[in-house]
Amino acid sequence: KTAQQKFVGRKTEELSQLLTHFRRANKMHRFTLTIILCLFPLMTQAETLNQTLSEIGQRLKSLVVDVQRLSSEAERLSSEAKKANEEKSEAITQSSLDRMQSIEIELQSMTAKVEKLEFQLNKLTTDSNKQFDDIEFRLCELEEDCDINQLDSSAYIDKNLNILIPKSEIIVESKNELAVAEETDYHAAEEAFQNKNFEEALAKFNLFVEAYPEGDLSRQASFFISKSLFALERWDDSINSYAKFINSYSESELVGEAYFDQGQALSKLEKWTDAARSYLGAFSDDRESKIAPNALYYLGISLDKIGQRQEACQTVNEVMIRYPDAPIVSIALNQMQLMECR
Repeated sequence: KTAQQKFVGRKTEELSQLLTHFRRANKMHRFTLTIILCLFPLMTQAETLNQTLSEIGQRLKSLVVDVQRLSSEAERLSSEAKKANEEKSEAITQSSLDRMQSIEIELQSMTAKVEKLEFQLNKLTTDSNKQFDDIEFRLCELEEDCDINQLDSSAYIDKNLNILIPKSEIIVESKNELAVAEETDYHAAEEAFQNKNFEEALAKFNLFVEAYPEGDLSRQASFFISKSLFALERWDDSINSYAKFINSYSESELVGEAYFDQGQALSKLEKWTDAARSYLGAFSDDRESKIAPNALYYLGISLDKIGQRQEACQTVNEVMIRYPDAPIVSIALNQMQLMECR
């Protein structure tokens, strides 16, 4: 009985263990099934994801192929562009070099011409300086009261042929600033001069200067007094009148003409030395004026009259060099032939 009970107890224990194992196995089966059921959607999604990744991979491969193709095309175009740019640069460089060489040749030619002209101008200036210095020296020798040592301080020209006489700006008279009576008297005297009534013009201009000594038109009136005396062939009076005008109005634009007319009056009296000085003054006052060629020509005539034939020829020749288009040139050419200038 005891053995039977032990046997039954053992079998019962074994059965109990089997039931326990079964229960555990059942639980594991259920857990596995639950996991499988839970993982099923994820597996489905994973499969979909794999398909998507596969498609993306295919697209990436296609894109890589396209990128490689575009890269090859870009390299080809870059190579062609570089080659074209090099050819263009070479052509431009060659063209630029040719142009630069052409410009350099032209510049060399122009430089040579400029240097030649500069040399001629310097030579002309030097010769003119020497010539006028010599003329002034010779004129000074003919005058008793002339100091040769003071010639360097000439009132006419300096060593560079620059005009030393100060010149002021041309004064433009405004009718609004002139008194009616003054304007009327001046125009009456001027009208008489224009009509060649020189005696009447002289009287009216003298009255005008006396009535308006500080007037705006006194300068012009004084000048026309001298011109009226010159027109009346009152040579001494006109010479003195011009001298007074030059001293009183040295800054006037009429000084050059006053010097010239004074020289003409002195020539009428055959005072050639004084005439030469007046012509030199007229020329030096403004070398670009209308009377400058005539003043230079008559300066040469005066030098010839006082026995300076060589200097006279050089001076008359200067007229043709400095003023080739001046009307006096043809007369100067004839005069040089008469003086037998070389």
